Amino acid sequence: MSLTVQQVINRFPGWQITDMPGGWVAMRVNFVPKNSGLSNVRCGGTLEELAENLYAEIRHQKSRQPAVGR
Repeated sequence: MSLTVQQVINRFPGWQITDMPGGWVAMRVNFVPKNSGLSNVRCGGTLEELAENLYAEIRHQKSRQPAVGR
């Protein structure tokens, strides 16, 4: 099943989703610092590819957060 723009917007509320020639672009609503190791922009040729790239960004962001209680 293909994703709709609204589904991607709902799944990634911290990102602005835009269609561009050749694919889709997601930009963070609140940019992260340049040296944070995280991305402010992610792209994909399809909405499904963009969603996968955003999930990867979220996993990367979570892996960089300090563990609570250590």
